[in-house]
Amino acid sequence: MSAVYSRMNSDLRLRRLSAGTRAQYLRHCKRFLNKQGDRDIAAVGEPEVRAYLHELVEVHRVSPYDQKMAVAALKFLFERTLARPEVTATIPWPKIPETLPTVLSRAELVELLRHVPNRDQRIALLCMYGSGLRISEACRIRAEDIDSARGVLLVRRGKGNKDRQTVLPDRLLANLRQWWRQRPVKNSPWLLPSRRSKSGHITPHYVANGLRAAVRAAGIHRPGITPHTLRHSFATHMLEAGVDTRVVQAMLGHRNIRTTTRYAQVRTDLIARVPDPLQLLADAVTRR
Repeated sequence: MSAVYSRMNSDLRLRRLSAGTRAQYLRHCKRFLNKQGDRDIAAVGEPEVRAYLHELVEVHRVSPYDQKMAVAALKFLFERTLARPEVTATIPWPKIPETLPTVLSRAELVELLRHVPNRDQRIALLCMYGSGLRISEACRIRAEDIDSARGVLLVRRGKGNKDRQTVLPDRLLANLRQWWRQRPVKNSPWLLPSRRSKSGHITPHYVANGLRAAVRAAGIHRPGITPHTLRHSFATHMLEAGVDTRVVQAMLGHRNIRTTTRYAQVRTDLIARVPDPLQLLADAVTRR
C-alpha cells in the first residue's frame, strides 16, 4: 500500500495541486489504504469505497465539505493513480448546503483588529480584509507583489494556481510600509517572515490562532467567525459601496460570478430599503 501512497503523492505533485489540497487528498488516501490492511489493492473496489464514505458520514459525522474532499481524494486515487475509474464512477458527490456567509460589521472589524495579539497576525488579517485575500494568500505576500504606483496587489498562485490582481488601499499600503521597516527578519523576501516555519513565512494556522484570540478578547459573540469571514466581509462591503459585481469577482478570483453574487444576499443596505410591510397594510386600511 505504501507504493500506492507514494505514486499518488507523485501524481498530485505533477498535477501541481496546492499543498493544502495534496495534504487533504493524501490524508484520506492513507486512512482508506490503512483500512484495507494487507489486501491486494487490485481486489479493492466500489464496496470498500462506499464503506469508507459511509463510516465518515454515519460514524464520524463529518461535514458535507469534508465528505466532498474524501470523495474527490478517492476519485483521484482510482481514476488517476490506479487507472480504475469504474470503481468510483457511480460514487455520488454530496449536496453542499447553501449557507449565507458570516459578515462582520465595520465596527466589529475595528474592534477585532484592535485585539489581535501579534503584529504580524494583524498585518495578515488587514490584508485579508483590505484586499479580499484568502488566508494562504496573505501569508505568501512578497515585496515585489506590492505595486504601490498602480494601487494593486498581485496575488500569485491563488486558488486553482491562478494569478490575479486586487485592490491595494492607501491605508493598507501605509500599514505595510511601516511594517516592512520594522519587521523582525530583514533579509527575507516574504512580507510576513517566520523563523519557525519551513516555508520561511507565517502559516495559516498561526494567523487563525491570532484571529480566535482576538474574537475572544473583543467579546464578539457571533457564530461561524473564521479567517474567511474577513474575505466575506470585504466582498459584501465592496458591493454595499457600489462596486460592480464583476470587479469584485475579479478581485476575489472567483471563476463563476454566481459565487460572487451570493454576497448580494447579505447586503444590509438593500435589505434596509425594503418597505415596511406592516406600514403598507396600515396605509391600505387608512385609505379605505
